[in-house]
Amino acid sequence: MKVYRALSASMALAALLSACAAPVAPTQAPAQPAQPTAAPATAAPAAATPKEMCTPADEGIVKPVDQKPSKPMKIAVLGLENNPFWIPVKEGTMKAAEELKPYGVTVEWIVPGDQHTSEVFGQAIESAIVKQYDAIATVAGDAGMVPFINKAVEAGIPVATFNSETAEPNKRLFFVGADLYLQGQTAGRAMAEAIGGKGKVAIITGFFAVEAHELRRKGFEEVIKENYPDITILPPVENQDKADIAFAQAKDFMTANPDLAGIYVTAGGPFGAAKAVEEAGMGGKIKVISFDFVDETMEFVQKGVIWATIGQDPFAQGHDPAIRLYNYLVGNVQPECTKLITRADLVNKDNISQFWKPSK
Repeated sequence: MKVYRALSASMALAALLSACAAPVAPTQAPAQPAQPTAAPATAAPAAATPKEMCTPADEGIVKPVDQKPSKPMKIAVLGLENNPFWIPVKEGTMKAAEELKPYGVTVEWIVPGDQHTSEVFGQAIESAIVKQYDAIATVAGDAGMVPFINKAVEAGIPVATFNSETAEPNKRLFFVGADLYLQGQTAGRAMAEAIGGKGKVAIITGFFAVEAHELRRKGFEEVIKENYPDITILPPVENQDKADIAFAQAKDFMTANPDLAGIYVTAGGPFGAAKAVEEAGMGGKIKVISFDFVDETMEFVQKGVIWATIGQDPFAQGHDPAIRLYNYLVGNVQPECTKLITRADLVNKDNISQFWKPSK
């Protein structure tokens, strides 16, 4: 499978996150996690306090500092493989492993389970502490991750989060990923444009328990409720990031609501919903809004069944945490911002050729 990383586009969200300028937070956005209160014991405090939020110019291409550590090191990257989105994330981690190997550093891609929850990832952090990893990068799907992250940092192990971030403050060094609330807002405005500002809209989320998915859902809902009174949002359902479940749910929504205007999929498996729409002969009539540039999704964008999809640079999410953790440990290089927000290009049938080409 080929995954093509997004080029810049003049979309509203991209403009909000440009050139490392700290964007203005939405008035109703959840509180952002605080930057760590103390640097880990393995490194001296950075010379300058990082800004809160930016999109770095070296996203996805950040290089390791050209300096060998005094001893071999190992970095754990805790991720998932429960849907195709994670393929380029893993590819990014493997690229980081290749780049750090000459410096005597081992980067390990570890899959604790198939859910984002603290019950799964918290135990993986505990294990990484016991095994004395020098640094940890992890998905942080819910507030239950906070004590595990803090425990690692207090043990002298710097932690970076990626993809999913807790709203509750924790001691992680930095986060790499999308501003999910803003992504939800962008999806809401895209849906309103697609359906002409009126009609019934269904929401298929991944997991209600995953804060990242909830941010995308709430951002979407609040934009619609505040600005588009003629749009009715149906009660949301969760598909556990599975395309087959999204397929069945989309069919149920269409059966129960013959006048359905749109379907918003916050997380994994949007191509399942798109397949249901296509099979019902409603492609282009029921508008589907989704995320990410995996091949299965982009094929439906190309056909116009998915009206638009929004990216978040999964390669960078897998690659950059390991490199930046190494740079922090060995070169005392702290990222310029505590939240490194990945590009979020909105792609539809008209501009898809700038972002993706079929693998066949």
